[in-house]
Amino acid sequence: MSIRLRSKIPASVRLFFMRHLFGLSEDYSKRLGRIVSHNRMVLSARYIKGEGIEIGGLGRPLDIGPDAKVRYVDRFSIEELKASYPEMPADRVLAPDIVANGETLDPVPDNSQDFVIANHVVEHFQNPLLFFQNVHRVLKNGGVLFLAVPNKEETFDCDRPVTDFAHLYRDFTEGPEGSKRQHFEEFVTCVELEDIGNLAWKTEAERVALVDKLISDDYSIHFHVWDTDAMVEMITSLKEKCDLDFRLQHMMTSGDEVVFILRKQDDK
Repeated sequence: MSIRLRSKIPASVRLFFMRHLFGLSEDYSKRLGRIVSHNRMVLSARYIKGEGIEIGGLGRPLDIGPDAKVRYVDRFSIEELKASYPEMPADRVLAPDIVANGETLDPVPDNSQDFVIANHVVEHFQNPLLFFQNVHRVLKNGGVLFLAVPNKEETFDCDRPVTDFAHLYRDFTEGPEGSKRQHFEEFVTCVELEDIGNLAWKTEAERVALVDKLISDDYSIHFHVWDTDAMVEMITSLKEKCDLDFRLQHMMTSGDEVVFILRKQDDK
């Protein structure tokens, strides 16, 4: 099944406002993409040093400077990635150096990484707090997490309810299986899905069937969604609720994402 995601605001309306209010041409989305890439590069040059890993870089890894060496982590092998993303040119798909679950990072030793990069991946995790726990585990003291999180208000998730920290903490302490179907139901109901130009479901039976199929296929949805306030709540709650001592070094709203630079604090 081929699924396309459609923004709530029609492209023609967005283009009108971009042209008439901000003087941008019809290629504003490409220009915005370049701005986002530029902002990431600026932060990368400032904070990414030494040796580290990037989780889920796929076809758009972070640009890093000569002072850094990166290994790529993905849950699939290169052959599986190419099969899973046939729409992506094969030569753009990154071959992972480490095949591992991005939440657990099992093969990565404790206190071994100068940095971890995770751009647009945390929303795909069923248990984001487990991810933060294991990032904290693998980072050296003073190591950096470069984290980019999509702002739901600027994406196809705009109609979905915000995931609050209480939900994340419940998934962390009780396990995420209890809320798994809820996330798929929410995704199918609130996000406008299209299958070859038609609505992916029209009746209740079709909606339920689609939910069942996505779960069966282990389809990679956005399990959790955040606006800026919810992101800040999540980041600031890591120490108080999960005993993960990250210091916020930088926060930047950029296009449809918010970038956080978090530094693991030295042990006392």
